[in-house]
Amino acid sequence: MEEERITTGVDELDRMLGGGLLPKSMIVVVGPEGGGKTIIALHFIYANLKMGKRCLFISASDEPEMVIKNSLKFGWDLEPYVKSGQLKLVVIKLIDSEQGIAYNLLHQTPETIKSSEAEIVVIDSITEFLDLCETDLERRGRLMEIRWILKEVGATALLTAEASTDSRTSKYGLVEYISDGVIQVSRFESEDLSAFLYVIRITKMRWTRHSKEIRAYEITDKGIDIRTPLYTALAATAKKK
Repeated sequence: MEEERITTGVDELDRMLGGGLLPKSMIVVVGPEGGGKTIIALHFIYANLKMGKRCLFISASDEPEMVIKNSLKFGWDLEPYVKSGQLKLVVIKLIDSEQGIAYNLLHQTPETIKSSEAEIVVIDSITEFLDLCETDLERRGRLMEIRWILKEVGATALLTAEASTDSRTSKYGLVEYISDGVIQVSRFESEDLSAFLYVIRITKMRWTRHSKEIRAYEITDKGIDIRTPLYTALAATAKKK
């Protein structure tokens, strides 16, 4: 019997994943600023909204109005889903005058997930959440709390995370171990410094086979467009010289 999958909203990424994400998994997209992590998260949300799933999008920076406005740039109209209640857009502010700067983000995030009854959850990004923890032990504990709440509500989740300075891991290097899967996006300068080259790869995915390829992608007016394998893209770049 074919296993049920949850679409990422990016057809080629679904193929790289063997058909999509496993239900009730927690996946993290790791990459640099400007690498398209939020766009991948919005692909995921919009595609599953169209399939009738209840969705929750938690932002640590953008107000709901800004998320709706930016989504429209790619042709994704979220407003009808917000009005119907199928989509909850939540911004969790960092500052709370009574409880202190860390209170809202560290405590409201798991509470919001638990009360949402969402089938699809996005946290954009988990890095702001982890920045407010004082130790790696606390960071690990907070991540595990979120993971267990997601399991409890039965949601499939996609978290975005900033890459470390060497771009090989996430900042703090913890989400890779606690998540079920890791999708890594990277950005390189071409040899002649004339353009950026974006690449995507799946570095971890539990309980399922997945592509080992490193693929080039573009950020277009329709979102993420995954194209050729990296070596093909590099060869094409070399021919232009």
